[in-house]
Amino acid sequence: MPIRRRFGVRATAPDAMRRNLALLRAFRDVERRRVTVGAIVGVAVVLTFAVAGLLRPRRVTRALDLFRWVQRRDRDRWREVTGEDRPTMPSAARTWLEHHPAAGGSADLPRIELLVRIGEFEAARRVVAALPSGAPAERFEWALRGATVDFIATGDGELGPARDALQALDDEARPEAAARLAVEESRQLAAASAQRPRDTFLGPLVEARDAPDLAMDGHLLPDLARWVARPLLLLGAVSAIASFVVAVVVVHR
Repeated sequence: MPIRRRFGVRATAPDAMRRNLALLRAFRDVERRRVTVGAIVGVAVVLTFAVAGLLRPRRVTRALDLFRWVQRRDRDRWREVTGEDRPTMPSAARTWLEHHPAAGGSADLPRIELLVRIGEFEAARRVVAALPSGAPAERFEWALRGATVDFIATGDGELGPARDALQALDDEARPEAAARLAVEESRQLAAASAQRPRDTFLGPLVEARDAPDLAMDGHLLPDLARWVARPLLLLGAVSAIASFVVAVVVVHR
């Protein structure tokens, strides 16, 4: 279904989804060759991921480290506000929105991401417009969320207001806010990668990751556990299915 831009130009839902997932796809592209090499050398799924990780350039490692940390902080923030896990499927997002009516102000922050995920961009803009913007942290949140919604919907997200709001934050809040801003800037660079070198998007993430005042403790082991558990579960499922097929063949013989 076409989505109308603010300036009368139309964007399609696939265009919006492409911009939304641009950063994830860009990381997938820069990792593909190393994962392939790992798959050739490795003898199991877990070994494949281990080899790919060892072959990963430091620049990619630093950028991916920051990206995962920001994602984890976003998940934790969602859980703190709602007391629930964030829905991952569009159908679950719609159900969540139906069962959690708008409350107004900062209480509606969790709604923005879900509205964007299901393509309800005008509704997301209305939620952003209603956010408080008096305190420096509120102005930054308002500016960053607005830029994210606009970029995913139309490709025209302006990060200037968010950069200005970042400078007004205190020393304690600024490092994490800078990391979140770097993720959004990298998303925009990744979406424009056809016109730029494919690894250009790494720059803002690496710069934010190397900031001396950014503390990122407590996220490495949980992230590693998720990355290892997924291939192990996949390997277990494949083994179970193969064993079942073999057993059926043997029994029927």
